[in-house]
Amino acid sequence: MWVYLFNVITIPIYAFLIKDRKKFVLLVALQLFLISALRSITVGVDLDNYSAGYEYIKDLDFGDLLSRLRLSGLADIYYAFSYENGYAVLNWFSAHMGLSFHGFMVLCSVINIGAVSLFVYKYSKKPWISFVIFSTFGFLPFTFGILRQSLAIAMILFSYMFLDKNKKIYSLLFFLIAFSFHRTAILCLPLLLLAHKKRITKKVFSISLCVGVPIVLLLSRLFYSTVVVSVLSIMRREQYIAEGISMNNMLLLLIIIAVIVMIFFNFQKIKERVESTACYALLLAVCFSILSLYSPDLSRVLPFFNIFLLILIPDVLEQYKEQKYVILVSAAVYFLLFGFMCYNLNGSAIVPYVVYEGGLLW
Repeated sequence: MWVYLFNVITIPIYAFLIKDRKKFVLLVALQLFLISALRSITVGVDLDNYSAGYEYIKDLDFGDLLSRLRLSGLADIYYAFSYENGYAVLNWFSAHMGLSFHGFMVLCSVINIGAVSLFVYKYSKKPWISFVIFSTFGFLPFTFGILRQSLAIAMILFSYMFLDKNKKIYSLLFFLIAFSFHRTAILCLPLLLLAHKKRITKKVFSISLCVGVPIVLLLSRLFYSTVVVSVLSIMRREQYIAEGISMNNMLLLLIIIAVIVMIFFNFQKIKERVESTACYALLLAVCFSILSLYSPDLSRVLPFFNIFLLILIPDVLEQYKEQKYVILVSAAVYFLLFGFMCYNLNGSAIVPYVVYEGGLLW
């Protein structure tokens, strides 16, 4: 656990000592990469499955691998390793480049930490706050074990960054790669379309939150039983279909963040598309969090949208009217996030942190 504490404690210290934005981001990115890359193959959820799947795919020849790829997006591989096409192909190429499963995890760390760090460098008003959010809000542990989806999120970030530059072909390419890693990436399509077409206003955000979200809550059960269950069945993910309702703290937390944004964020000062995108992402995160009440496994789609909090929360702090209190408010946010991380680490699959003692190659 001390590794995670050290990481979060040192980030604001680096920000105080290093005023050069690029050097600061590179230093924190390197620290996050080392924490992710040096961990044992036992640190993270689902790694037993991913490790066994890697060994299984390694033994396939290239022709056999190609014959198992399907237009549905899900490779025809033994059920326990029912991976999407892109992830299966990445496994095969990594294994045949001589990488062990831990070597593959290091490759994933390069992609994940690289994408997040570039995203923070390009768009965050307060990079140190963004990195603290990434380290404490569940994103870092997510990349430790949910490999396919974390890679898909990284590709969505690249897709968004190209879209922001109006490089639509590259954006589409990375979106398709994201879908090939995890099919839930398709849920980001509305966000990317909204971000490209229409900038948000306070009126739109407030009506969506105060009227739209309650409507979603009222219709959520019907929508889940008729649409979500059907989609999960088509995707051969019947194990994610649940009965009843299960409350979660994330919904409450997201609603609180949304209310704070509605009250304190100056929508008229929005200059960059990413700020508008982050607001749309928060609203979509609230809606999907409502649906996850009926199937907790659906909460795994939330990081696709929550990742934009790395930009939105620093923006709100930057726009805070009483600038003389910004340091105090930032400190309060920091300690709240620090406590949130400590609470979530208790009994977590990433505790204790164990350093890998093997090699990167077979």
